[in-house]
Amino acid sequence: MIKHWRRSIRVANAITLALSLCAGLPAHAQTHPRRIVSMNLCTDELLMRIVDPSRIAGITYLSQQALNAPLGLNAIAEKLPANHGLAEEVIRLQPDLILAGTFTTTTAAALLSRLGYTVVNFDPENTLEDMRANIRKLGALVGEPRRAQQVIADFDARLADLQAQIPPGEKPVFADIGVNNYVSGGATLYAEIVNAGGYRTLGQAVGFAGYRNIPLEQVLTVRPALLSTATPWTNPPSMSTMALAHPALRTLLAQTPTISIPERYTTCGAPSVLGAVEMLVEARKRGATR
Repeated sequence: MIKHWRRSIRVANAITLALSLCAGLPAHAQTHPRRIVSMNLCTDELLMRIVDPSRIAGITYLSQQALNAPLGLNAIAEKLPANHGLAEEVIRLQPDLILAGTFTTTTAAALLSRLGYTVVNFDPENTLEDMRANIRKLGALVGEPRRAQQVIADFDARLADLQAQIPPGEKPVFADIGVNNYVSGGATLYAEIVNAGGYRTLGQAVGFAGYRNIPLEQVLTVRPALLSTATPWTNPPSMSTMALAHPALRTLLAQTPTISIPERYTTCGAPSVLGAVEMLVEARKRGATR
């Protein structure tokens, strides 16, 4: 009996000490995560837009690369610790919240969760509304719902401003042709971005959803108003990238206005997509004045 009584006293003292320590902290420190680590490129951007950098313990190395750096966030990204999606890197950062994607670094995220860390997964965005939902989700998670809503409001205002500049009429075709003639159809984030900029994708014009590798003969059945064969996947050279230099495509390129949209504007459902929308709107305006 005495043994159990002493144990109860020790537990009560520990609880009292914990409560007294918490009482000495600011209210936000008691309830909101203060060392947040992102293990996903897309959650990197949302986190940097919603949360003060002082609360970010780390982001992925991808956000510090020129190829992937989120629009307008270079100055913040370059000052933050970077991780490569390894559990030991994240543990070293002593996180109280870890953000991850459902298709990237899944093994490390599962391990961290089993070790007792708070890991929250975010689904990839297939639409701009998915993007808004993920912004709200993150805002609620980190105790910044108003800042999250402001990010959405700023995005929507800029999007509306850009779309007001699109010349009237049917959306022409933008043929963005990747390696092995990989193109976007409907029901994809890429198609939604292209549509927001005043165009249809080649896949939408052909009539399919999702992404496909289509024969060159099918590519040539559509006359695009705007064309791109730009891709970062050209080093080292391969047969798939050499196909983009096919004589028929070279002829089409010579006859069609071209554009090169940085990959960082279309990889994630995040405010950076406005970079792609702006480029497409400008292309539409140039086409309307010819």
